[in-house]
Amino acid sequence: MRIHPVAAVLSLTLSLTLVGALPAQAATESPLLAAIQTEVDRAMGLRLPDSPPPYLVSVEVLDGQVATAQADFGALSSSNDGPYRTARVDVRVGNYTVDNGNFEGNFGADSGTRMRLLPDEDVELALRRELWLALDHAYKGATQQLSEKLAARQGVTREFDPDLYPITPLVTPPVDGPDVAVKPLEALVKTLSGRLAGLGLEEGSAIARDWQGVRVLVSSEGDRAYIPTGFTVVRVEAVARAKDGARIHDTRSWVVDRPDRLPAVDEMLADVDDLAAWVDQLRTAPVEDDYLGPVLFEGPASVELFRQLLAPELSGTPPPETPPDGFDDGQAVPTARVGRRLLPEGWTVVDDPALAHRQGRPGGYATDFEGVAAQRVEVVEDGVVRTLLMSRVPRAGFSGSTGHGRSLGRGRRVAIPDAVTVTPARPRSLGRLQHDGLALARHTVQPYVLVVRRLEPPAVSDDFRVAFSGDAPLPGLTRPTQVWRLYPDGHTQPVRGLEFVGVRVLRDIVRAARIGPAVGVMDASPGPQRFSIGSVSGLPASWATPAVLVSELELHGSGGHEPRVLPAPDAGFPPG
Repeated sequence: MRIHPVAAVLSLTLSLTLVGALPAQAATESPLLAAIQTEVDRAMGLRLPDSPPPYLVSVEVLDGQVATAQADFGALSSSNDGPYRTARVDVRVGNYTVDNGNFEGNFGADSGTRMRLLPDEDVELALRRELWLALDHAYKGATQQLSEKLAARQGVTREFDPDLYPITPLVTPPVDGPDVAVKPLEALVKTLSGRLAGLGLEEGSAIARDWQGVRVLVSSEGDRAYIPTGFTVVRVEAVARAKDGARIHDTRSWVVDRPDRLPAVDEMLADVDDLAAWVDQLRTAPVEDDYLGPVLFEGPASVELFRQLLAPELSGTPPPETPPDGFDDGQAVPTARVGRRLLPEGWTVVDDPALAHRQGRPGGYATDFEGVAAQRVEVVEDGVVRTLLMSRVPRAGFSGSTGHGRSLGRGRRVAIPDAVTVTPARPRSLGRLQHDGLALARHTVQPYVLVVRRLEPPAVSDDFRVAFSGDAPLPGLTRPTQVWRLYPDGHTQPVRGLEFVGVRVLRDIVRAARIGPAVGVMDASPGPQRFSIGSVSGLPASWATPAVLVSELELHGSGGHEPRVLPAPDAGFPPG
């Protein structure tokens, strides 16, 4: 939304009596910061009859530029760029011990957080108007949420944890985010997707996004901070059909903190060529029978294995409170538990966003979304969970945030793994893992071991499922997209159509290789949100993991659907 300067001046003259005079400091600071601070101060005076006033008001503005480009088979299909400015406001009523937060009422119930787009131009009154509307709505939602929360606690005898950790305010000088350019992204996606043209694929697409900016954080606690943020993500996807009609697809992706850290174009094209060759092999590959035996996870599959299974076990933010329903008291049991064995003896898991920030790894940061300094946390020691990643949401047995509070949109700030390194006790060579996998396979009905190279990223998975009581166990992992049989004589055979059955723990790892390089991913808080962020959205993070051999996993194979009747157009073969 853009506002004409003349209209803005006229609006300012006519509306000062509505929203109050501008503060004196506005002449010496940015209009955006002045607008936020003024509206935060005003919101602290909000009061409804029979309702408490706010005890905390915070506003976070994402202020930057974004460029996105997509191409199919070398032809640009969409492109856009420009400024991006959105506000997330959070109003809390009550106090740090009991407030409206950390509670989920009935479906569609109101809350104290709101999102609102802001004008692109620095017209202070226009900025204040949008913030005023968001804060007014958020305060009303916060009072309603607190009322529902206190009503739900009536008759419940258990003790409740506090609702928010107090923190030391963060104050930093202003910074500007770097500019973004859409033209280089357009050229890149056209080049990458063009490599897939003429191969008889149903889809051959590339999409890229560059977002660079700052998080402007202002709160009634005293925060006045500029937090740099940014990421660049590129994803290529190829889709084909097997002869039995099964949909075959695979992806390649790159996530970095800024465009100049992307690999060289020739290196990316080599990965796209590998993608095309693999998808082509799968057209005639057999469907794997139901498999029960050892599985070797290599490279990107190892990263997905750990980030999909470990992340919920590392985040210490407790689930939100819910109203009692007659079967329980509304207290959900946290997934992450100190003292739980997750990995074999001698293994460690460390999350260090500050180190990743200094190294320029994707997702690294000095302070989290709540203005808390990022801490190095050794979550797993000797294979056992010793502590947890924390946001400002309290939990019994912990004393404060570890600087891992993040979220998407208006979601509750929760602890999200960011820069994780998984270190095995006694790494072996990849050849040793293959040898040991074949040795384990001799005790099964298959004369081979399955090697998984890639798993479907949750962001592009179309197979998210929810289990109900009495259902079969959920897969636990997304589908593998690159799998082959490894036979004792060393030859390999691609297979397709597999999904995991009931994967739950990592304690069945029997061998591990050395840690691979950190791989950038786009993520969200552990849970269903991971499956709905879109192909180039989410929160950047990085994982460094080893290839691993798991002693036993179950996979189920299935064939295709009705094949296409009309052959796909192919640039190399004219019709007729």
